[in-house]
Amino acid sequence: MISDGRNPGSNADNHIPVLTEIVELDDAAPAEAPPVQAPSQPAAGGAAIVPPALREQGLAPTPAMPPAGTDAARVMGEVMWRFQSEWPGLIEAQCRAALESRLSLLTEQLAADLTRALEARLMDWLGAALDEALAAQRRTPPR
Repeated sequence: MISDGRNPGSNADNHIPVLTEIVELDDAAPAEAPPVQAPSQPAAGGAAIVPPALREQGLAPTPAMPPAGTDAARVMGEVMWRFQSEWPGLIEAQCRAALESRLSLLTEQLAADLTRALEARLMDWLGAALDEALAAQRRTPPR
C-alpha cells in the first residue's frame, strides 16, 4: 500500500522533518537532527551510478565531451571555439538590430498617437480661444 504521507508512521513521511527539528519552540525540548548521509561515491572508473529506472528509459547521463581524437570531438571543439569567440558578437549585433527595428516601430506608433491626441486638443483649444475672442469682440463697443 502506497501512502500519501498523511498517515503517521507511513513510509512516505519518514524523510519529512518535524517542526521541532527545524524550529526550537519554547515549551518543547529540541529533537535530534537526523544523521546526514554522505554523498555516494561514484563507481570505480569514475562512472556515475545510474538508477535502473533511468537506464530502462534510456535516460542515463552521457559524457559532455566526446572521446578525444574523434570527429565528434573536433566538431565540438570548433563549435565551442565559435561559441566563445565569434558568436557573442553576432548575437549582440542581431539583438541590437532587432531592438532598433522594434524601437523605430514603437517610436513611429508613439509619435502618431501623440499627434492625434494633440490635434484633438489643439482643435478644442483653438475653438475655445476663437469663442473667447468673438465674445470679447461683441462685448467691447466699436470706436
